Amino acid sequence: MTGRTVADALFIDCGDGYEIKQGDNAGEIKYRRPPRARFECVRCEYASEIVTGPEAVKQFVATARTDHRAICPALRTTNQQGAQAA
Repeated sequence: MTGRTVADALFIDCGDGYEIKQGDNAGEIKYRRPPRARFECVRCEYASEIVTGPEAVKQFVATARTDHRAICPALRTTNQQGAQAA
């Protein structure tokens, strides 16, 4: 097995909630502690803000890695060096 290095991490806390079973709000989730997420890049030492709330976390998780990789200064330097060597 080849060695692997952690380059970035996406931390997700699904929160603590419960589903309302009856009444007008049946099916709704009530949170005691809402979901939250953050992203960190080891290459450039970037750390995102903490995103809170179910919809915000869902959107953040869907794009955090690709959004950061597009602007990561450490990756830009690596890609430029590879292009110059070719």
